[in-house]
Amino acid sequence: MSDKNMAIEVLNVSEMAFTERLTAISLQGIVNRDGPIVYLDWGIYDDESCRTTNEVFISDDLWRSKYRDILGNQDQKNLDYYRSVYSLEENATDDLQGLLNKYADRFKGIVVWDSDCIDTVNLAAMYCSLDNLLISGSDELDSIIKTTGLEVRVDLRGKWKERVSLYRWAYENLFDRCLEGVIASIEPGWLRPEFLDYVIQNRIFVYNLGALENGAIFSLGQRLLMLLVGGPFGLRNFLFNRRADRLLKKTGLWLMGLGSKEVHLANRIQKAVKPTPYPTIFGWHTKRDDEFSFMLHLSANGLRLIPSHLAANFSFHGRLPANTEFSQPHATRDSVRLEKDKTYLTFTLSDGDQLVLMHTAQLGNWFREERGKVPFNWETQPLLVEIAPALLRRYYDTLTDQDYLVAGPSGAGYMVPPLPPDLKGFLEESVKICRKADIKTFTSYIGDPSDRIIREHGEASEDFLGFMGGYVHFGRTPAVLTGKRAFVANVWPPLDNVGDSAEETLAGVKRLLDQPEPTPRFIGVHLFAYRTTVKDVYQFVQSLDSTRIKVVKADEFLLAAEQYLEENPAGL
Repeated sequence: MSDKNMAIEVLNVSEMAFTERLTAISLQGIVNRDGPIVYLDWGIYDDESCRTTNEVFISDDLWRSKYRDILGNQDQKNLDYYRSVYSLEENATDDLQGLLNKYADRFKGIVVWDSDCIDTVNLAAMYCSLDNLLISGSDELDSIIKTTGLEVRVDLRGKWKERVSLYRWAYENLFDRCLEGVIASIEPGWLRPEFLDYVIQNRIFVYNLGALENGAIFSLGQRLLMLLVGGPFGLRNFLFNRRADRLLKKTGLWLMGLGSKEVHLANRIQKAVKPTPYPTIFGWHTKRDDEFSFMLHLSANGLRLIPSHLAANFSFHGRLPANTEFSQPHATRDSVRLEKDKTYLTFTLSDGDQLVLMHTAQLGNWFREERGKVPFNWETQPLLVEIAPALLRRYYDTLTDQDYLVAGPSGAGYMVPPLPPDLKGFLEESVKICRKADIKTFTSYIGDPSDRIIREHGEASEDFLGFMGGYVHFGRTPAVLTGKRAFVANVWPPLDNVGDSAEETLAGVKRLLDQPEPTPRFIGVHLFAYRTTVKDVYQFVQSLDSTRIKVVKADEFLLAAEQYLEENPAGL
């Protein structure tokens, strides 16, 4: 596709109601099948629904004091970058009706969702994607018919009263018509439909079923999965080394399905996703569960997640050509000399696997003037090489020698490594994707997995320089060699400190640094992106004694640890 003179429509949806946004999303998803044509401007994230799901990620005070000014309007900033790379002819408008009239010929009719059953939004999205039907709510229907001349082809009003029967029907009647190898989990009750444009564009099956339930049977099944993730290490290690983990996973999933109608149906749907090349789910958890329960469930069913809540304009991003190969500088084994009198310190910003962080320049951190002044690791989503290469290109075009891109947990996609039935397959696919993105290390979600899981990491391609272990840790922070490469658990934060403020986080790191320990030491810090910024880290590093503490990027950190562990194979 040529990058010359692209004509695009920029529609301002920042003041539109949810129902109008759904119509705009359906227009965007269908029209953008023909190229990057429709781009939606969602405005600035001042609506608190942008920063909350079942928890508050950023309070309003923190948003306005720390993130808002640097982030600004993320959609316009992405357009600013695209203008510097591509020749764009832009038509900026807030006239949805005008665009509906202009592109009415792309649609074969209208599908009407039911405001009394919010889950019909997802069903309407599938009808839109499969049959080229424009999505409408009841209130807008007459004006849309008048504007477009389209007729109602599917009316979902009054058809369903609860979600399980709705999604069972959808699975039995629509699943086989959708794109193989991927599904999506989207909670329409949050009224944030941003990612539906990509779902519609790519004909993805989408549902909304929870992964958490009250009751003894469900709880027993979930506890079996949790045992494999964070139970007593000796017991976990025994179970994995004896290959008993597969039976426990199957039993846990069966009990969870027995105790929950939603989980029972979700099990059927997730297990039906084909490995083309690896089973993938977009989206996020629901109102009725939480991130951890959701991740336990899908990981045990062998899926990887591409977190997509609030991820806007991906039907547009994905149609722009990257026009470049991705590369970044890496330390080599020959270039790194272990300094035995030093404490090695490395910082990794969390949650870059989320598409919204990639879309928002890592919550604006990429725009901060402190970036490039301190060695810093940025979790990214390497699958953008396939999903949105032009958006990923922005990071590589603006890298400094202090920035290092790593893959988020736990490779090419988010998952909990002890649980998938085919971890080797996931790691092999991660190797292929990371090679395209020139990424040579990643954060593995669990910092102290069993010996077998660490060994399987080490059996992955020698392209990887090593592995950082742990979004959080549960008390053990091993550092060992696996396949001649270092697997080093992050020592901060412990589980109870993941939500700490920046001040609390860096005070905890300072306490670790002040402890009298033999050198060399290796302290990996995993920073919660919704609390701590690269500015906080830069200011903290200025207070450190550089004769004792060496702040480095992940490549040097892991290669130095590798040298130490070669001389001390018992590990740290």
